[in-house]
Amino acid sequence: MIKLSTPKYAFGRHSSFQLRYGWLTKGFLALKEDANIFAADNITAILGVGKNMVGSITYWLKAACIVDDKNKITQFGENLLGQYDTYLEDDASLWLLHLTFAQNKTLASSIYWLFNHFHKSSFTSDEALNALKDFLSNKKIQISSNTLKMDISVILRMYAPHKSNKNQIEDMLESPLSLLNLITYHNGKYHFNQSKNEQIPVEIIGFSISEYVADKKIIALKDLMYGDKLSLGRIFKISEENLVFYLEKLVNKYPQTYQLREDAGIFQLHILKQINSLEFLEKYYEQS
Repeated sequence: MIKLSTPKYAFGRHSSFQLRYGWLTKGFLALKEDANIFAADNITAILGVGKNMVGSITYWLKAACIVDDKNKITQFGENLLGQYDTYLEDDASLWLLHLTFAQNKTLASSIYWLFNHFHKSSFTSDEALNALKDFLSNKKIQISSNTLKMDISVILRMYAPHKSNKNQIEDMLESPLSLLNLITYHNGKYHFNQSKNEQIPVEIIGFSISEYVADKKIIALKDLMYGDKLSLGRIFKISEENLVFYLEKLVNKYPQTYQLREDAGIFQLHILKQINSLEFLEKYYEQS
């Protein structure tokens, strides 16, 4: 199970660097060699990056729940990077990382906000920034405008590098989450894109449900779409019709675990037995 810290908000901890290809793997493998590697005086030489990038790698490892707040590798991190997909070559791993960021209110606060609380389908970076400021103001949280501006810039570069960036090619090559195509940039605006059927492995849907709403035996479709604990519709940008499609696949593949029932046009997912969320990852990666 993924253990998140006590809910609070954190911004600007990425040292202005978006997550890049190889960073999680590099940090994970270094920690496997030496559990105290990030305290080493020569850590910049070991990782082959600058001091600020070392801090950013550490931040993204924590935000992805690969390591805990003491830089110890989590069971989730060990399973994903140690056992299943060390170099994040499977798109399912990218969906999994996106889910983890979007659920991590504590450390990936801007990503959490963007995919759970920002509802414009098309927007400029300034519109996103102002909406984030309003969101925090309503919660009586004060964060520097420059910090929030940098957060928005980093996130949008991470999910949707575009041609107006002088480092566009570098950003596209080094931003793994841009491959999910959840956000694109066109004509001066960013656009959320609806995910297509079959794009997300059904085990990632099962993992999501088991990880974040495991305490429920019956879950209404609307609660899976827009719930406080898990909002699959917003996080994965899928419609209600597409979510029903995924749930039907989940039920067909795991009939002893789930049933999908419809009453007067209202769908409910019935959880017949609890499965450890990590078992879904095991099942997926064993067959892929």
